[in-house]
Amino acid sequence: MNEHIIYFDGRLKSEIFIVVYDYKMMLKYIVSIFLLLSTVVCQAQSIWDKLNKNPFKTSQVYFGVRSGANYNMVNVINRYSLIKPTTSLDEGLYDKEYKDVENIGVLYGLTFMYQFDQRLVLGANASVNQIRFQYTQSQPGSTRSVNFIHNHDLNYLDVPVFFRFMFRRVNSRFWDKQNRKPTVPPIIPFVQVGLNFSVLINADKEYSKFTTQDGIESQEFNKNEDIKSIMSPFTAGAFLGGGARFRVSTFYITAEANFRQGLSNANNQNARYANDNLQNEAYDVMDDFSFQSVEALIGIIFPLKYLNKKEFMPVEI
Repeated sequence: MNEHIIYFDGRLKSEIFIVVYDYKMMLKYIVSIFLLLSTVVCQAQSIWDKLNKNPFKTSQVYFGVRSGANYNMVNVINRYSLIKPTTSLDEGLYDKEYKDVENIGVLYGLTFMYQFDQRLVLGANASVNQIRFQYTQSQPGSTRSVNFIHNHDLNYLDVPVFFRFMFRRVNSRFWDKQNRKPTVPPIIPFVQVGLNFSVLINADKEYSKFTTQDGIESQEFNKNEDIKSIMSPFTAGAFLGGGARFRVSTFYITAEANFRQGLSNANNQNARYANDNLQNEAYDVMDDFSFQSVEALIGIIFPLKYLNKKEFMPVEI
């Protein structure tokens, strides 16, 4: 058998070694770049999944403050009076006449909401609600007439519980992946419905007596009375309203208007005749009544769940 032996000189061996070394280095660089790109892609995918697929990131919790004004109306259920007409023709002559001029109050407090998907919100408020109303009661006469003016100022601790529906398109993805901007509309209108539970904090009454004789009117007295004991300590009602939510940086402003209807008697029926001062000086006892009111409020709410706490990037839905 013939054997063939090939000899390489030193220069050829050196060139082959350099080629093999360059090839290995190039392969190493390619593998490193591939691993780096894989890591970046996996990390980006992880963040994207975090934004869109994690159920925890499809809800939000809000805490805020709210304040506004209300216009109150009295819905009389049963009428009561210490002064009775002498004939049926005069029935209603001495009834209380409820006015509309002193019926504007204020309300302010805290709000807490849980938004469990892109459209539905469950919320509760804790507010101080001022209810004001006025009525007059007259005792007409041929030569001398008497007129009483009664102003009421009540303060309740309100706890409304409500459902809110947001009018917006439901998105399958919450964030624009390319521009890193939320796809949630900056302004979202909503409607809401709920129940309201109220606890009476305090109740004050200012009553005045005016006498008119020979065309001349004079004020006999103006007094104040604490009437908390003759008012019901608890009341309940329902409300319906709507408004809009506005995004401002990382928080939101809400504007809403509601109509509220009382479902229970605001007067304490068992203590109707308990206040001797009102009966002896103004011949006054309270009617059975509930409240109706229209309210307008502005609120600021802050999200409590963040995607990035360092940058305060909230979960926005």
